[in-house]
Amino acid sequence: MLRLPQTLPARQLAGYRVLVGLVAGAKALELGASPLLGTAASPLFGVGPVLPAPVWLALGAVMGLAALAVVTGWHARPAALLVGLCTAGFVWGAGYYSNHTYLLFTVAVLLSFTDCDAAWSVRSRRGGGGDGGTERVWAPPVLVLRAQITVVYAYAAISKIRPDFLSGNGLASWARDSVLVPAAALVPAVLVPMAFGAVLTELFVAFALWSSRLRPAAVVAGVGLHLGMIVVLSDGLHAVVELGLFATLTCGGYLLFADRVPGAGGVVVPRQRRSEPALPGVLTRR
Repeated sequence: MLRLPQTLPARQLAGYRVLVGLVAGAKALELGASPLLGTAASPLFGVGPVLPAPVWLALGAVMGLAALAVVTGWHARPAALLVGLCTAGFVWGAGYYSNHTYLLFTVAVLLSFTDCDAAWSVRSRRGGGGDGGTERVWAPPVLVLRAQITVVYAYAAISKIRPDFLSGNGLASWARDSVLVPAAALVPAVLVPMAFGAVLTELFVAFALWSSRLRPAAVVAGVGLHLGMIVVLSDGLHAVVELGLFATLTCGGYLLFADRVPGAGGVVVPRQRRSEPALPGVLTRR
């Protein structure tokens, strides 16, 4: 039976916060400059006005500053929410949709509900704690973030269970433009096992991350899956960067599945701000 913890280490959550902030910073540069690089901004589904390039440059600057605040842990929770709102503005207002941009919006908003600045942050340094990785945070909002990572892999696997993908045709159409896949590999004997393997790997990672016994294998499988995606789907440097950002958001989420700090001797009551109530059910072992 799956037992969900009441608290989780602050250090792993803070590590994911930093990764999300770095991805947000990179996307702020890309999305804010897109109109100047020839990608016309137009509202998604044609709903709303067409805004000029300076608007998107300004929104990119705001998003970049918010991303910096997320990385440093300076008012990280509202900064993460601002990153999510800016990302939504680019997606809905400018039509710059991609799977990893949508994922950035989702995880940034969910991150704003967690105590993500309890460690490795301006707040923790001012409070004299958190950077040693022994403080713990309330688990439920972090578990929702875990569930989002599971949804990404499970949905990706289910969406591939169709004849055109399992026959290898889907991979062939993607890999045909890849600069890293040799033409000799674009045959059914190679593509069909790869297609089935991708589906099985995504399903395995989606649920094995929740098991402490299977988690190491899931991490290896997940990282290998994303490296394979970069090889198969990359038709140039831009694709490598985009797939790398997606891999950072997903593989970085593996940090959230650690239930305890390696080498920690016991459960430590987290340092609370005066305005916050004590976390429920937290005990100290002596």
